[in-house]
Amino acid sequence: MAIKFNPQKLNNNAKASFDIFAQKVTRSIKKKEDINLSAFSNELHTLGDVFEKQNNKDGMNKASKNFAQQLVGLKENNLAGIVYSFLIKFNQGNNKLVKELATNALAIAKRFHDPVHIMARTRNLADIYHQTEPGSPNHLKILYEEKRAIRDVIKNYDKLGERHKTVKTGLKPVENYEQMLSMVLVSIAKIIKKTNPKQAIEELTLAKDIMAKHEKGNISYQIDRLLSELTDNIKKK
Repeated sequence: MAIKFNPQKLNNNAKASFDIFAQKVTRSIKKKEDINLSAFSNELHTLGDVFEKQNNKDGMNKASKNFAQQLVGLKENNLAGIVYSFLIKFNQGNNKLVKELATNALAIAKRFHDPVHIMARTRNLADIYHQTEPGSPNHLKILYEEKRAIRDVIKNYDKLGERHKTVKTGLKPVENYEQMLSMVLVSIAKIIKKTNPKQAIEELTLAKDIMAKHEKGNISYQIDRLLSELTDNIKKK
């Protein structure tokens, strides 16, 4: 599927161009035609640029959210995930809206049992909670959800690699997810180190085991420092 935009028409009526784009995508899905995910994403971003230049981000948000819901109804979770990923980037800095978008997208990803998109959306929400209510029960809960999703991705990496040939490069190397998991474990340990030091040590020990096969870096130094701090505190009691 490839959508050819006329720049003059696109600038004159971005909403009509978006509707044409959505209709062509929907028609391709119903005909069971292959959709180039990179082209799909690029065209979505092109439309977003035009709406933004026309100072009409609300129009792009409304059209894209409706489109994402249509894609979910067609069981095209991968395409819906791309739309939500775009919307989250498009609205970066608007924490209230990004939180709403990521929460909706997370519910959809859970419905489809999709650990890759669960991982992405929990990361978005964890970033927001880190900014707005760091260390809160909400922050801790979403970190545990992110932990589970990343572990699922690592465990089923080969199978998911075939399922998620996403926008340009597909899944990153598994080592990236191992390091991401270690960072999440460190974040959890930092939050619970005073209220539940033994559990914090368990999280850090798991992170240390994961990082043992990687070169020492900032994550490893944080793990060692926190483990030393916690074990010293326990010995003093």
